[in-house]
Amino acid sequence: MIQSSHIKEKAKEIGFHLVGISTGATEKDKQFYNWWVDQGFGADMFYLRAQKERRQQLSEILPGAKSAIVCAMRFPGSVEDSTPPDLDTKSYGKIARYALHDDYHDTIKPKLNALADWIDTEYSGTKSLAYVDTGAIPERALAKEAGLGWIGKNAMLIHPEEGSYFWLGEVITTLELPPDLPISDHCGKCRRCLDACPTGAIFEDLRAIDSRKCLSYWNIEHRGAIPDQFHAPMQDWLLGCDICQEVCPWNQQSLRKARVKEGLPPVEWLASDEILALDAAEFKAKFAKRAVSRSKISGLQRNAAIVKKNWQTKHKA
Repeated sequence: MIQSSHIKEKAKEIGFHLVGISTGATEKDKQFYNWWVDQGFGADMFYLRAQKERRQQLSEILPGAKSAIVCAMRFPGSVEDSTPPDLDTKSYGKIARYALHDDYHDTIKPKLNALADWIDTEYSGTKSLAYVDTGAIPERALAKEAGLGWIGKNAMLIHPEEGSYFWLGEVITTLELPPDLPISDHCGKCRRCLDACPTGAIFEDLRAIDSRKCLSYWNIEHRGAIPDQFHAPMQDWLLGCDICQEVCPWNQQSLRKARVKEGLPPVEWLASDEILALDAAEFKAKFAKRAVSRSKISGLQRNAAIVKKNWQTKHKA
């Protein structure tokens, strides 16, 4: 069996901060995913149900696949305060940290392609395929088995030095590589994420989320009106929600470890009235290359109207 150190060195040279090897998700993880989907916890993300079979084996994604090289790239950081100066006089909404820059799929995919091409050149006769989460692949389960972190109570992958603010991508390959060992769970008795979630979307003992209660589901994935019960909990989250990560002690630990020189990734604030005034062409020009575009203009303006209403309620109190 080929040693993986050469491949890991190349991945870090390309720009990834964490690299690990997995031979696939465990049977326990596969069974849990199927159960989670069957219970309806994926809300109306029906593609998750359609992907059940393809998520079972790496060979369903690439015939003959034996290994997944899981790579993580941290969100860029900032040491500056990102809070707008006139938040008391004007309504602003926050964009979750993962969507701050150009769409991460476009950021990571070229690097993964470069790694896949290098592997197939370096090791003749192999076939390798780059994947980001646009495909039917159990990313967090693979990353956990590859030793890139443990699944926290908030269902995020957490690394003891990086925290959880990083993107994931994989190279699925026919190359047989020795798998890395998983990291032990370090959540302990901490329940800060559970207590902080404004909608109670986190299952206490399952390391999973009920999408039907999750703000990120409602203000990104859902099409149409957001039920009234989720308006106030949205607070000023214009797109996504980072609350369960903001309160996680491991993201504060990362400031003393991996992120000591660059700081935590900031949230981005956008004026609600400016979002509400956008037309389709302006929306495309501003967000076409960013993950924000996933919400479409109708979704972002729907969210901006809720954020503005919450701001008005707060300032009337």
